[in-house]
Amino acid sequence: MSGEAAGHGAKGNGAAADSHGSAGTPGPPRRRAAPSSDRDALVTDSFLRPSFTLEQIRTFLAVASREHVTHAAQVLRLSQPAVTQQVQLLERALGIRLLERVGRNVRLTGAGVEVAGACLLIMRSLENLEGVVRAVRGLDLGVVSIGASPLAANYYLPQVVTDFVAAHPRINVSVVVAEPDDVCDQVAAGHLECGLVDGVPNAPSPNLIRSAVAHTAVVIVAHPKHVDALGEAQLDEVIRKSRYLSWSPGSPTEVAAAQILGDHYECLQRLEIGSMEAARRSVLVSAGFITAMPRIAVEEYVLRGALVELPHEPVSLPLFAVRRQGPDSPAVEALWQGLVRRPKAD
Repeated sequence: MSGEAAGHGAKGNGAAADSHGSAGTPGPPRRRAAPSSDRDALVTDSFLRPSFTLEQIRTFLAVASREHVTHAAQVLRLSQPAVTQQVQLLERALGIRLLERVGRNVRLTGAGVEVAGACLLIMRSLENLEGVVRAVRGLDLGVVSIGASPLAANYYLPQVVTDFVAAHPRINVSVVVAEPDDVCDQVAAGHLECGLVDGVPNAPSPNLIRSAVAHTAVVIVAHPKHVDALGEAQLDEVIRKSRYLSWSPGSPTEVAAAQILGDHYECLQRLEIGSMEAARRSVLVSAGFITAMPRIAVEEYVLRGALVELPHEPVSLPLFAVRRQGPDSPAVEALWQGLVRRPKAD
């Protein structure tokens, strides 16, 4: 083929990134290594540096499919000389003739037929790559991470996650359970996409958005036999004669408990216990204990008569969804909508 040079000539050969290093010299640190099987598949020196460009391949296929340089140039929005040059550069890089003249048209040579098939595979692989990227950035594939306080994780988050994975089955959800302030810190730092926490953070980050989505009440509960044994005793006397189960010092529930119990809170005999569930089980089976609980965690036991609420003014405990400011991926946006719409007040 012949034709004058044009401004759309190759601007440099495409190249795969080189990663050569001397033996024993460590590479730059990586935050997260790929699984060994995937990593082994990528570690190879067989990826040759190509002597041609993707634009040359694209141009060659356009000419080959139309068997006409001018028609290909019109589709590619290039000049005829530019198209001719791209094909000539590809022929020179491969060292074989790909097209031959037949009157005003061109047709593939025998070698050109084979090369065209290989070029089609390359272009389809690129289309597949773009599809993978779209899926990862969209709602077809990927992972979203959410943090939740123990209360939120047990009573509010499960239905949100269930609805989300039903609507987006190829998105994996990672849930981290931590104290409310820790969840907020991890969201602000970018380690988690969003969070669901009870109470108000001690020092909320200025780059966080908070949306109130639900509330419950903190109540003081006891075993029925414990209250029956004290008869008509006033609340102050019931508290003085009880051992207080503290299950999460510093948590929003404990802050509310201190508000409810007033001066008694610091003077109570107490037993430090590891979790909300452990405290609830202890008060369910043993008289003599009292503990502070979110009402949503004990309401079914109160209704059955397995626990009783001590008479006091409940303290409201809000539930917040938190995220960083600004737009995020479609998957995170969809999960966020589930968080702010699904939880309800008890």
